[in-house]
Amino acid sequence: MAKNFRLISSIINILKQLNWKVKILALAAVVLIFASGLIVVSEQPGFCNSCHIMNTFYDSWKTSSHSEVNCLDCHLQPGFVGHVKGKINGLAQAVDCIVGRVGTKPNAMIKDTSCLRSECHSTEELLTKNIDYKGIKFTHKNHVAKVVDGIRITCGTCHSHFEGDEHFNVNNDVCFTCHFLRDIEDNNGLVQTSCQDCHEVPDMAIQRGLVTINHAEFVSYKASCEDSCHKKEVQKTSEVADRVCLNCHSFNKEQQTDSVELHEAHSNNDKVECFACHGEVSHGQTEVTSVSVMMDCQNCHSATHQVQRTIYATEHPMQNEKTDRVLSPMFLTHVECTGCHIEPVQRKSGILDSFGTVAKAVPRACDKCHEEGTGQQYIPFWQGKIKELYEKISQAVNMLEQRAELETDEQLAQELQGKVKQVRSILESVSSDGSWGVHNFKYTEAMLLQANEVLSETK
Repeated sequence: MAKNFRLISSIINILKQLNWKVKILALAAVVLIFASGLIVVSEQPGFCNSCHIMNTFYDSWKTSSHSEVNCLDCHLQPGFVGHVKGKINGLAQAVDCIVGRVGTKPNAMIKDTSCLRSECHSTEELLTKNIDYKGIKFTHKNHVAKVVDGIRITCGTCHSHFEGDEHFNVNNDVCFTCHFLRDIEDNNGLVQTSCQDCHEVPDMAIQRGLVTINHAEFVSYKASCEDSCHKKEVQKTSEVADRVCLNCHSFNKEQQTDSVELHEAHSNNDKVECFACHGEVSHGQTEVTSVSVMMDCQNCHSATHQVQRTIYATEHPMQNEKTDRVLSPMFLTHVECTGCHIEPVQRKSGILDSFGTVAKAVPRACDKCHEEGTGQQYIPFWQGKIKELYEKISQAVNMLEQRAELETDEQLAQELQGKVKQVRSILESVSSDGSWGVHNFKYTEAMLLQANEVLSETK
C-alpha cells in the first residue's frame, strides 16, 4: 500500500514539473487511449449483451450460423461513414437506455450492403446458385433487388429473427404472403406461382386410403396441380382489419386503397413483417390420411341445409320484409343443430354401406332442457297440425292451377299462375325443411297461413 502511494506521489510530482502544453498533450493522449479502448469494448458482442433487452437476441446469435461474425459487421453499414453514423446512433441509444426511453422489443434493419460484401455473401454466387430449401426449389435471382407492388425485396425481407432459436433465419410466412395471399377482388396473388415452380414432381407413388396416387402420371396428362387436387392449398384473401394499425400507431390511419403506397411506407424504411398486417397465410396441408380428406365437399354440396336455416331463423325469401317474424324459442336461446340432432344413424340402409352417418333429431333430445316426455308430447302435435294445413293448401293450389289452365283471359291467367308459383314456393320450403314445424312451429304455420291467404284472394 505504501509503495503504491509513493508511486502515485512520484507521478504527481513529475506532472507538476511539466509545462502546460505537455500537460494538455498528455491529457489528450490519455483521453484518446481511453476512447479507443471504449470503442473497441463497445464493438464486442458481449457489450451488446450488457443491455437486458438484448439477452434473447445475443443467445440466439451464439447458436446461429453467424456466431463467428461480429454484431456490428452486420448492423453497421460498411465503410467509414457508415461506421461513424452507427457509433453516433449507438451513443443516442445508450442515452435512451439510461433515461428509460427504450422499448422491450428492439428491431433493426440490416442493409443489403452488409450481407453482400465479398467476404460474406457473393452476389454473383447467389444469383447463379440453385438452392434446395427443405424440398423447395429456390433461386435468389428472382428476388434480389426486385420490387413487387411497392415492396423492395431485401435480404431482411425473407431472413428475419421472428421465431425459434435461429438468429436471422428464413421465415416461410413471408414467402407465403407474397406468393399465395389472394386479392379480395380478383383472387390473384402478387406473384403468379405454380406448384412446379417450387416443387419437383414426386418420383414415387403415394398411398392415400384405398387409392394410389402417381404424380408422374397426372403430369403426363398435362393435368394442372392448382386446378385439380391442390386447388385449396391457399385459403386466405388479403383483408387487413383496421385494428391492426393500432398495434403500431397511436391512432387509426386514414384508409388508403393504394397498396403500393402502403407497401412502400411499411417495407422500404422500417422493418415491418408482412404477416404483422396480413396475418398468417396457410399453404399446404400438414396431414392427409385419405383421398376423401383432400376433397372439398363444398364444391358440390354448398348450402345443403339452407332451407332448414331459413325456417329456423325466419329468413324465407318469399316472406315480406315487413312481416312480423316469430322467432323460435330455441333460436332465441341459441340452441344449435347438434342440440336436437343427437342420434347417429346410417345415411342409407341396404346392402351397400354408405360409409357414413348423419345425426338424427329425436324427441328425447328435448328432455335435456325440458321435463321428461316433452318432446314425445309436443313433436307429434306440431307435425300433425302442420301436415294437416299443408295438405289442405296443397289441394287448394292444385285446384287453382287447373283454373289458371282453363282461364281464357290471358292477363287473369298470368295473375293466377303467379299466385300458384308463390304458394308452391312456400309449400316446397315446408316440405324441403322436413321437420314439419319442429324447427319453428309458429313461423312455419305463419308461412302456410300466408299461402292460404294468397289462395283466398283469388276466390
